[in-house]
Amino acid sequence: MQRQAESAESCHAGSAHLTAPGRGRGSCRGIPAMSASQKVVIAGAGIIGAVAAFVLSRAGAHVTIVEARPGPGEGVSAASFGWINAITFDPENDPALYGLRRDAFGAWAALEQALGKPLPGHRQGALFWGRSVEETMETRDRHREAGSSYRLIGQAEIAALLPQLTSPPEAALFAPEEFALDVSATVRMLLKAAEENGAVLITGAPVTGIDSEGGHVSAVRAGDHRLEADRLIVAAGTESGRILAPFVPDLGVAASPAALVTVTGNFPQTTCITDSPELEFRIPAPGLLMSAHSVPEGSNPEDALARRTVERVKRVLKETGEVAVRSVQIGQRPFPESGVPLVGPVASLAGAYAAVAHPGVILAPAIGATLHDLIAGRPAGSGLQPKAV
Repeated sequence: MQRQAESAESCHAGSAHLTAPGRGRGSCRGIPAMSASQKVVIAGAGIIGAVAAFVLSRAGAHVTIVEARPGPGEGVSAASFGWINAITFDPENDPALYGLRRDAFGAWAALEQALGKPLPGHRQGALFWGRSVEETMETRDRHREAGSSYRLIGQAEIAALLPQLTSPPEAALFAPEEFALDVSATVRMLLKAAEENGAVLITGAPVTGIDSEGGHVSAVRAGDHRLEADRLIVAAGTESGRILAPFVPDLGVAASPAALVTVTGNFPQTTCITDSPELEFRIPAPGLLMSAHSVPEGSNPEDALARRTVERVKRVLKETGEVAVRSVQIGQRPFPESGVPLVGPVASLAGAYAAVAHPGVILAPAIGATLHDLIAGRPAGSGLQPKAV
């Protein structure tokens, strides 16, 4: 692909290293640009790889993204519900990760500002309720102690927000700043912007090897290509362990399947993402409902998920008309066994970095910012502290 001569500047704003487009790359607020001779190869064109490609190409690096699949965003990103949230996470489990989830709202807003156009998604808040009013209020109290102020709303307001509910609960928590992204479309938008900054995207090219000289990465072999590299970012989800195996025998990443089921029916567009005990769903457009699920065991989970979704949609919502399944997408989410994001340098291969995390969509801007800082040789400013792998 022909490289573009110039793009917008890269600025450090909050955790995303980004503000609105400026007059040139890499000179904002005294922050030095990366040299265009710095060759960065990114393995994986999912949401983390796409954010990293945009951030680094915007900073002036010579970026090449390689993806094993025919197109970008076709792996676990395609099966992601895309909900940018903190409300579903218990802050007592990991206060640092909870803080990163809360920071994600501002980080994604900065990324959107840098792109100069709205990210594709569903943006009008979220509702959550438990199996009882007591459980809902306990959830509110835990979040309040952690610094979040979700508003408790009653049955009448819930019914006004979600008039199609069969039985509105007595109380729910409303999170006005939470939203959902169309993850695959967001990946494509970020990569298009990265290409406008001069990045090159190569698809259908699985990584088959990494070359090194003197303990430092020197090239990446992907498909029929041998790409010279000063830096390598491995953001290939569950494939990251295979790619790094010659240097990291056990990356410590497990696969956890999750599903996104899309159905059609009589669904007036709603204003809220909804997480209820029976159904997690959003209606991004009239007549279209998307629901997130864990994956049942068995030889044909797609059929089981289709039946489960149709049954629950008809039970939770009224006047749905004929509900038909449009698609069932199953993705293998990468779960670091340590419970913390694997974002940092590869100890045994200078110039190489791992970038694997769950939740990857929520944390992608923070991961991109941390990688930018690592490659630029300065302390991480995103709140996500790198760890060597």
